[in-house]
Amino acid sequence: MKILIIDNNIDPPFWGSKDICKAAASTSPGATLYVRRGPQEDLPNSPLKYDRIILSGSKTSALENSAWINRLLNFLENSITHRVPILGICFGHQILARLYSKNTSCVGKAKTPEFGWTPIELIAESKLLAGLPNRFFSFSAHFEEVTKLPSGLRTLARSEYCAIQAFEDPSRPVFGIQFHPEKEPQEANFILRERKKTGIPKKLFLDQKKKSLYNPRVSETLFANFLKD
Repeated sequence: MKILIIDNNIDPPFWGSKDICKAAASTSPGATLYVRRGPQEDLPNSPLKYDRIILSGSKTSALENSAWINRLLNFLENSITHRVPILGICFGHQILARLYSKNTSCVGKAKTPEFGWTPIELIAESKLLAGLPNRFFSFSAHFEEVTKLPSGLRTLARSEYCAIQAFEDPSRPVFGIQFHPEKEPQEANFILRERKKTGIPKKLFLDQKKKSLYNPRVSETLFANFLKD
């Protein structure tokens, strides 16, 4: 299996999406991983040689109209047309929703930004989330979210402050998740420390309980489902 990971991170410490690479490699040990940089417009000419595509998160707003985002949208549209399975995480989730809506009206600022260990509730059955409990915790880190589900997509999960935590296209292998199952406590703790330094946002979710709320089975199950032949 050939897995393309499109790394959209703009902070150098996160370049390479090592957390996603680790999750993909551990659940599909025979796979070959290819990491390309979205912000540098370092995308393949065609998606056809890849079996799966994973989109990372980013501090970049999914509302921007920069050259690299427009190129990413074009690449994803081509991928969807050719039915290459896609999983978008956080920013990737929002970009997919933007692509389906053909504009930016479906993405907006979260009324309550979620940073920390967030309880996720499943509201529909899905291949992507099969085997997960109806309620589980996963790390979140977002100021924006999908505020309106585009036509053709189906909501799979929600949280108290985010109505669209996951979606799928029932007619194509396209999935989006707002939360970060790939984040382990060490990296999540780094993100939360940086947030505390800035004081933005003021509310951090269940920060003191992070070690007890982290469940590696969430990441293992979700990525195994997506990468399953």
